[in-house]
This record gives sequence, C-alpha cells and structure tokens, in this order.
Amino acid sequence: MIQEKLVCTTCACLCDDIEVEIEENRISKIRNACRKGSSLIYASQSDKRHASYLIYGQKVSQDEAVEKTSRLLNQAESPLLFGFDNSTLEAQSTAIELAEALGATIDDTSSFRQGELVQTILSNLNPTCSLDEAKDADLVIYWGSNPYHSHPRHLSHFSYYTHPKYEEAGWFPESRLISIEVRDTETTEICDKSFRFFRILPGEDPDFIASVLAIIEGKKGREDAGEFLKSIKSSSFCVIYAGPGLDYSLDGEYQTFNRMVNRLGECTRIAVIPMIDPYNMRGFNQLLFDKTGFVNRVNFANGASHGLEFSFLEQVRNNVPDCILIAGSDPLSSLPDSLVKNLGDITIITLDPFLTATTRISDVVLGIAVSGLETGGNAIRMDGTEISLNRVISTSIPGDEEIIRRLLDMVKR
Repeated sequence: MIQEKLVCTTCACLCDDIEVEIEENRISKIRNACRKGSSLIYASQSDKRHASYLIYGQKVSQDEAVEKTSRLLNQAESPLLFGFDNSTLEAQSTAIELAEALGATIDDTSSFRQGELVQTILSNLNPTCSLDEAKDADLVIYWGSNPYHSHPRHLSHFSYYTHPKYEEAGWFPESRLISIEVRDTETTEICDKSFRFFRILPGEDPDFIASVLAIIEGKKGREDAGEFLKSIKSSSFCVIYAGPGLDYSLDGEYQTFNRMVNRLGECTRIAVIPMIDPYNMRGFNQLLFDKTGFVNRVNFANGASHGLEFSFLEQVRNNVPDCILIAGSDPLSSLPDSLVKNLGDITIITLDPFLTATTRISDVVLGIAVSGLETGGNAIRMDGTEISLNRVISTSIPGDEEIIRRLLDMVKR
C-alpha cells in the first residue's frame, strides 16, 4: 500500500490536502475529500466510464485519431476551439497556440458564466485577495452562491470556519456571515445564526446594488440595502464571494457592481473572489488575457479580435463553425434543443477522460488522462493562486497537453 497526497480537480477550490491510499495502482481509500471530489476520483477508476479513441463510433488507435483530428482542423474554414476549463495550464497554453496557428476562434464556459467578473479582476477594476488572506476576513459575503452544493469544502477549508479566532464558547468564529440569495439554502441557515440573510427577488440584484450606491451618496434607498451597508462599514475586512446567481442577475453588466465595491472600499478593506466551478477556468482566462487582453471570445483569423459574436453560443446559433474541437467540457448536456440541432451539420472532435453526452455525438473522440490524478501539471485556483498538480496513478493514457501538442505540431507542418 502506498500513501499519496493529491490536489482535487473537481472544482476551482483545488483542495491540496487530499490523502489517498493506493493498492496495485488503484485508489482504495480517500481522506479529506468532499462528496464531489470522492465521486470524481472513484469514477476515474471505472473502465466503463473512460473515453476511448473513436472515429465515427469505431475504435481506432491513438495515432489514427490524432491524425484524423489534424486533417479535419486543417481542412476547416471556420474552426472553433471550446472548453479547456478542465485542462492544465500547459494544455491551455498549447490550445491557444493551436487556435492562433489555425486562425480559429477560441472560447470557454466563462463566456456565459462569470467571465466578465474575472475580466474586471484581471483588469484591476475590482480588488481581490488570495484565499489564504481571506481567512482573516471578519465579514464573509456569499452573493448568489451556495457553497454547500457548488464547493462543499469552501466554508470549512477557506472561509468562514477557518477564521483564526472563535467566540468564547468556541461554537462560532469571530467572523460574520452574510448571504444574499433568492431562496433558503444551507448557507442561509448558517447566516441566520451567524449574522444576516438578505433575501431578494430573482433579477433584483441590480436594484439592490443601485440602492446601496444611492445611500452611500446620501440619497434614499431600500431598507435592506441600508442594513447591508452598515454591516460593511462595521467590518475591518470584507470578502465578497460572487457566485453564478449574481452573474445571471447582472447579465454580465458589472459596471454598477464595480462602482459599489470601490465605494465600499473607501470605508473598509474589501475583496471580491469569483466562485468559479471548473477547476482551471481562471487559468484559461489568465492565459488568454495575458496574450490578448480578453478572457474569452477571441478570434485569431486576423490578429486577435474579441466580441460577443465569437462566443460558443453565438457561433453555434449562427452556424458559423464547420469544425469544433471541444476539450474537457460537455456542452451538449446543457444546450437548448434549438442549438443542439445546429450541431448536426458540424464536425465535432472531443477530448475528454470520460464518456459524456458530447462524446456520444462526436465524430472523433480522444480519451485523455484525468488531470491531477493520472497526469500532472499546473492550474490557477479561483483566487488567482497557481497550484501544482501531481500524478499519483500510472497510466499509458496521454494527458490533454500531449494530445494538443501533437495536433499543434501537425498543423504547423
């Protein structure tokens, strides 16, 4: 029996204290992982769930699948690369090179979830901090996020319960917890005991934010917005964990939110951390931003162009791409039927460790190793901290970086 430590790649928390026991190259016991993390680790050992190398549903060799993919990409007039949020930094960097070499469009899931928020943080329009720093916050706000389901260890490993000081009885941290939500959740139940739950109506976030700004400027505003402002002002360090609920309500328009955060920063230290789900979405956003100044929706046909028309959804809706390379993403499981129908005439190539709804309709499937388990690399946590992933299981299956690198070499010939 061998004991190893690994980094969990189930979500963007990238918990680095996971302990496993390995017998005969298989994990027999897991410690410290949440239910989501344990499920991923155990599922990765099921042969029935692993993707193979397929061309039009027929099993082929790795070389045949890679060569077929390179031919399809080279022949495509409007190729689209999508996903990579569950790929290592090394694979993402190579994928961006591949998109540039092809003159292709490249996008990820951040184009319809939290990409604009990450853009504001990378552009220094919103203050942020590391999760290690956030442990000292005396006011923690979950806005449109229920970490009990999305990030099960977030409260216990990174935020509220990790505060260094507890009340005298030892039951609760000397930190206050606020939730801004549209419904009761497990997180709001804690807020009732710790501090405050602000219930707002669906889509009401812009009005709530505008009301906070109005009160700051000496005007009249909502009563709950006034109480929220008092809570911020009475803190010495406040961290807002912004979730998808806030993003959907704002519909990507963060200007007023940015202004509110910066005005609140005049009376206390404040930081914003996005509650990202895919383990390395932040990494993809960072790499693409460093190269082009944008976190998603980039077309390399003539330099680097950016716009809504280059998003995965708009590209599929308007029948623009004739070939799509998808890596580590399963868009078919969540796309509306109207867009699924549009995929019928498009050549689809998928890189994924697992069988998914998307691999089942793909013309070419390339099975890859599970990052952080069967292959190493690096990733960027939701707070912008780079984390190293180590390999604990031996496999002959290549990682996504190796496959994408081979494709890049073939395209450059």
